[in-house]
Amino acid sequence: MNKPVVSVCIVTCNHERYIRDCIMSVIAQSSDVPLEILVGDDLSEDGTSGIVAAIANEYPHLIRYFRHAPRLGPAENYLSLIRESRGTFIAHLDGDDFWLPGKLAAQVSFLERHLDCPAVYSNALTVRDDGAPLGVFNNPQPSRFDINALLRGGNFLNHSSMLYRASLRENLLSMPTPFLDYRIHLCHARHGAIGYLNQVLVGYRVGSSTSMVVRAKDLVLRLYWEALLNVPRESVNAEDLAGGMAGFVRSVLLQSFRTNSFFVLRHWLPIIMAASPVGRMRMCSLISSGIFRTAIQKASDILCTRLNGNHLQILFRR
Repeated sequence: MNKPVVSVCIVTCNHERYIRDCIMSVIAQSSDVPLEILVGDDLSEDGTSGIVAAIANEYPHLIRYFRHAPRLGPAENYLSLIRESRGTFIAHLDGDDFWLPGKLAAQVSFLERHLDCPAVYSNALTVRDDGAPLGVFNNPQPSRFDINALLRGGNFLNHSSMLYRASLRENLLSMPTPFLDYRIHLCHARHGAIGYLNQVLVGYRVGSSTSMVVRAKDLVLRLYWEALLNVPRESVNAEDLAGGMAGFVRSVLLQSFRTNSFFVLRHWLPIIMAASPVGRMRMCSLISSGIFRTAIQKASDILCTRLNGNHLQILFRR
């Protein structure tokens, strides 16, 4: 087999309802870009394994199927596929998401034209667990942005839209597991400005029953914080890093409201204040202004929806 241009790494576990659409959406792009599809099945207990095996038998020239036993966990599953990848570029896709036509072609073209760019992402259509459309993942973003902008904006990039240069894969393979996708994005951004296509090229399921954000909120918070701490302070602006930490506080506060318990906030606030790169007073100011901006933004979205009858949602407005 000739070396593929793109290695598509699909991580799946108990995605029986979604995995066929996921894989077929990638196969549909094989006429645009030479690719290989690596599917890591993390010991699924539903019908996922049978579906993947059947599709792999039908497309043996495209699909390499790995069924892990014992279960590795999401991060180790993903890393195992990266180790097996042979492409010039590597793409990630969660087994409950899917791609829209032209996704890979547009992103490969972008990276071939911007040789200093380590990775490129895109906007996404957000859908409910049953596939009903909800809105879009992001409001319009700059076509290029650096690590400081990614710290200020928080984890607003869609993981299933990520395409990066295979030359960077050793950086990911050296990460201790588990890790959050935000840590990957920040890692890429250390090597140059991130690319972004304001095209809707991915389908992303909000609140999927298998999502770690849904099933392990406390773990997600810890891994998010580790992603921030892992950024070399000498390579970023202190104010922007503090802005990222202030954004983390907003996430903690939101979880506290949702659970009607402020235990999480009481746990995290002293840790965040102690780690502040700009002092406690400035951190308090950044947290307050961020909460105020978020409240105004939400109120504006609700008002526009009522006035215009527009029910389009934007999951991450930055």
